[in-house]
Amino acid sequence: MALNGSGVPLPTGSAGRYVRFVLLLSKPPYLRWAGAAALVIAALAWDVSARATEPYPFAARSIHRGETLDADSVEWKAAPVGLLQIPDLDAATAAVNIQQGEPISISALRYTAAVPVGWWTVPIELPPAVLPGTHVRIVLGGGDGVSGIVVEPSREDSFGLRSAGLVAVPAHAADAVGLAAGEGNIVLLFEP
Repeated sequence: MALNGSGVPLPTGSAGRYVRFVLLLSKPPYLRWAGAAALVIAALAWDVSARATEPYPFAARSIHRGETLDADSVEWKAAPVGLLQIPDLDAATAAVNIQQGEPISISALRYTAAVPVGWWTVPIELPPAVLPGTHVRIVLGGGDGVSGIVVEPSREDSFGLRSAGLVAVPAHAADAVGLAAGEGNIVLLFEP
């Protein structure tokens, strides 16, 4: 038995017609439909709108601290214009570890020291904390001292093997420093 809103039973013969008539008089959710349509149209307009972007460098692979950036380590992706300042990647080395997919910011980079004209680079074992551009004093086995500039730091590969870094020295002392480094007969002093 069907009841109306006040609990009074509805007439049995015309109950089906009465219920259909009441449902026909109920308000359809026009405002909800209009709101949903407006939301879909706004989302479509936002997606289609031409937002200004520019290429920005991201790490294509993990870059270790002290590693020189090259074309294989950088991937250019679109970023909104003005969101980040684009760094100069020429002769840049990582000042910190940069994980794959991270943006390469100016604060994460250091720039390698240029070798002065007439100087030579000598491979020397360097501690991990030494970065390019650091001024060093190389004391040879006989007590002679030579000034130098770290051009490239020592690196450690995935197996834990360390490679020698490069230190620029004046041409007149390159032979003596090279021989002493080969014999392991040098002491490095670092500028504070």
